[in-house]
Amino acid sequence: MRRVYLILSVLILLCFIYLIIVNFNNSIDLQLLYSPLLDAQTKAEMTEQGSYLIQTMSVSLYTILVLIGGVFAGAGTVYMFLSLQNDKVKAYQRELEKTSISGANNASRVEVLEAKIQTLEKAFSTVVDERTQLEIEIKSLNAEIDNMRKNK
Repeated sequence: MRRVYLILSVLILLCFIYLIIVNFNNSIDLQLLYSPLLDAQTKAEMTEQGSYLIQTMSVSLYTILVLIGGVFAGAGTVYMFLSLQNDKVKAYQRELEKTSISGANNASRVEVLEAKIQTLEKAFSTVVDERTQLEIEIKSLNAEIDNMRKNK
């Protein structure tokens, strides 16, 4: 699609250059200001009070001015859309940074919780080992108590 637009823009530019070259010696009258109210006064047989401001210029100069105006209007429009797009990209990047930061926080929380779980598992296995040792000691003490009762 970019190539199509590039080709079209080059063709349009070549057309403008052709019009400039062909009409180099021709001139036109441009009516720059016109007031319908003053035109109505002249039709009513009133005096004309400068309702027209006419400029005679070369067709080539006029074409160049139209081309330059079109370039600036197009550049302004493209800049407007480009700045909107850049704002959207920046907002999306900020959102990604927030999610990555929260993801990093979540990952660190998970690591902390895993470390706590491992500590608790070790403590639980230690308690289970101590309990089994205490049960063995209780059984041996109960056996000694039973032996003492039997000997009495």
